[in-house]
Amino acid sequence: MNAWTITKDYFADPDAKRGTNSNAVGMTGPHGIPTALTAKKIAEHPDAKPFRMLDDDNTLCYEGFLIGDEFAPLDDFGEPNAGCTSIQVQENGAWVYV
Repeated sequence: MNAWTITKDYFADPDAKRGTNSNAVGMTGPHGIPTALTAKKIAEHPDAKPFRMLDDDNTLCYEGFLIGDEFAPLDDFGEPNAGCTSIQVQENGAWVYV
């Protein structure tokens, strides 16, 4: 299973609806995942890993949780929406590039 959710959008428009390209908090993916797989369920899943995405200037853009494919959030959302070029996952308390 591959799934991800955004829990922090560092460039969110505070007036924008959550779960949109302008305020990604609560967004889930990839497109077509079952609606029962909510952002909360993804974040609390026993296999969920914290991740964060950065742009080519190493500016932190998004944080969230993923299950499965570690590149999925970057490919599905981070790169096309914000030009993110790298993703890190948290392992043993440290952020590591995938």
